[in-house]
Amino acid sequence: MKNILITSFVIIFSINFSVNNVHAEDELTISVASSLYKVSKELTKEWEKTNNKKITTITGSTSLLARQIERGQKSDIIITANYSWLKWMIDRNLIEESSIKKIAKNSLVFITGINKNIHLDINSFKFKDDLIEMISSSKISMPHPSSVPLGMYSKQALKSLGVWSLIQEKLVFTSSAQSNLKFISQGEVNIGITYLSDAILSSKVKIISYIDNKKFNYDKPTYWAAKINRGNKNNDYNFLQWLESQKSQEIFKNYGFQTIYSEENN
Repeated sequence: MKNILITSFVIIFSINFSVNNVHAEDELTISVASSLYKVSKELTKEWEKTNNKKITTITGSTSLLARQIERGQKSDIIITANYSWLKWMIDRNLIEESSIKKIAKNSLVFITGINKNIHLDINSFKFKDDLIEMISSSKISMPHPSSVPLGMYSKQALKSLGVWSLIQEKLVFTSSAQSNLKFISQGEVNIGITYLSDAILSSKVKIISYIDNKKFNYDKPTYWAAKINRGNKNNDYNFLQWLESQKSQEIFKNYGFQTIYSEENN
């Protein structure tokens, strides 16, 4: 059976936004990976309290945001869910490389719909058989591994678990972390993989197994922020530096992310 690609539109919660807009000098426009959708609202709200600036936020899959900026979208800052797409932008001179900052980390979990009676022990010797049985009459959902960071991390994890080749025909690919979470929460599949931060903030899904990257080999999901290369207009009003602050890191932690200062992130 062919893999199914589930498409969705990028989530944009800005006002009067268009790809070619020119925003006011006292505003910041930030492109944010979709898994940061909820925490980004809290972060920008907190920053605006002490800064006489307005932040407009655009969220979507990292790959989509990067390509929008390449086509001329006038963001000041991008926050990506992996380094690969940041490197893609560096190679195209789209960001100011010296401005790059690591701002948070995450981890992966298997989840299911809140009302499903499903259990999965990732450490059991029967894990592979249990997983295959669990999706025998359903599928497993994850974002597309060719472009979406969560999909890339998920593929690495599934390979490390020794099940990637066994379940490929049962995979449903979504377009972003948020569309993936919604797809699973609606009961369209029995299980899926998502970020821990998204799982614990959703009342419509439950975690059935944690995928420890220290035990199973996959890149630790890491978020990076950088200024877009806009010539002499590269002014972020110290927002990137503030993302490293204790206050900002506390907000990340409250939303289920791991801070850049946590010992477990080393």
